[in-house]
Amino acid sequence: MNKREKTYSAILNASWDLFNKYGYHDTTTRQISQYAGVATGTVFSHFPSKADILKVAMYRKIDSVIQEAAETDTHHTPRLKLRHYAKYLYAFYLENKEFSKELVVCILWQQAYFLDQLNAFKLMLYSEQQYDATQANVMMDCYFMTLLQGLCDDNTTAQEMVRTLSNKLHLIQK
Repeated sequence: MNKREKTYSAILNASWDLFNKYGYHDTTTRQISQYAGVATGTVFSHFPSKADILKVAMYRKIDSVIQEAAETDTHHTPRLKLRHYAKYLYAFYLENKEFSKELVVCILWQQAYFLDQLNAFKLMLYSEQQYDATQANVMMDCYFMTLLQGLCDDNTTAQEMVRTLSNKLHLIQK
């Protein structure tokens, strides 16, 4: 890993630690630079804004959660696969509720950034069946609407969200 990559990683790690400690809104780029041991300008040479730092950090964390879930995925249908991954992802989003809400706002206005990750995820759901783009898109709609509802309800659990998703998926099953 070269110096630029090390600095990039140090900034991401520092930001994640500080976001967890102080919250996203109460963490400044100055704090991030100090914690990472770099100049504030260096943070901005790697990331145009604090939102971009969060976006990259969440992207990486989501990839990690998906990889973890893949290790125990034994399901053969897209619907069951989505339920399996949703257990892990919903738990992650609820554990990181403040960041997740910020991420949803970012996704609304910067969908292109997450498009490759989303498309790869949809294809993974169909690893054992022929890909059906319409069905995959509807399943993702159900997944994300359930996520939004869960993030807005302070009392919901990942298990309840998965149950809600399952009910929705059952309605659209072929």
